Amino acid sequence: MKSYLFLFFAFYCSLIRAQEADIAKMVTMDEFVISAAIEDFDVEDFISQVVDDTTFYQAFLNLKYFPHEIEGDMVVYAKDDMEAATLQRTANQYLTDEEIKWVDITNEKSNGKIKKKNGKWKYLTAEVYDDVFFPTHKHRVSNEMTKRDQELVTGSKLEKHKAQLKKMLFNPGQPIDNVPFIGDKLAIFSPEMIPFYDFSIFLFDYADSIPCIAFSSYVKSGEEDEVVIRDMTSYFHVDTREVIAREYRLAHETIFFDFDISIKVENKLQNEWLLPTHVFYDGWWDVPFKKPEIIRFNMKCRNYFTDVGRFKTE
Repeated sequence: MKSYLFLFFAFYCSLIRAQEADIAKMVTMDEFVISAAIEDFDVEDFISQVVDDTTFYQAFLNLKYFPHEIEGDMVVYAKDDMEAATLQRTANQYLTDEEIKWVDITNEKSNGKIKKKNGKWKYLTAEVYDDVFFPTHKHRVSNEMTKRDQELVTGSKLEKHKAQLKKMLFNPGQPIDNVPFIGDKLAIFSPEMIPFYDFSIFLFDYADSIPCIAFSSYVKSGEEDEVVIRDMTSYFHVDTREVIAREYRLAHETIFFDFDISIKVENKLQNEWLLPTHVFYDGWWDVPFKKPEIIRFNMKCRNYFTDVGRFKTE
């Protein structure tokens, strides 16, 4: 039995190495410039870090876990690009020593019809936005990464749509189970999807102050209908190799989904924790049983409490 397991593991590792080697052959980069700036830089090792990265999703889990202040600004647009509704919020997120979390909305201003008469959200994006950033009910949380993080198992069709949307937005580049026609297309580093992309590596000082190695994936001209992620650039900190920022665009059209979304997320390091500080979303959605929606929002998160003993009691 052990020999079979060893053979399987060896075969799996050889597939991964071949996958990373295929990407390395397609990468555009100024290797001399990067090697001169970063001692012992190895292209395939770096690509392996990119493919296996979990720091970006870990930052999202940390967002849900650590107490912090929140400022959000959302605009809903009509088809003629005129503002149809707005929502501004400020809030505080709290966590007890027992890891019970909730959000206290300290100020809210809205204009236009962003909710129905029964109090429910008119827009799927606004509902997901509220679920992710402003859950006012008390519930237990953890920032440990587990196989159940994505919550794609139970619930109504709408709840499953919302869970799938969360994963697509906050863990791009990974496949999503049970999403017809597009689930596997999100895995941009899979052997099936690699041929549709060009890749590049370059040095970049993010925000003019943070030295990063950037990795870009962008769809080849003429292959747009074959992919979901049109382009994605991740900025890895030169020293820690954590994702300091990521910009990406997702667009596709099927009988189940029709969307075009651009997202930018910025993170910071605090007490060795990677924490989101800014989330910008600009998207167009058309899903079954919902009206098409055009929504933009800006989220700013600050004053994180990451020290032990600074949590709020209920």
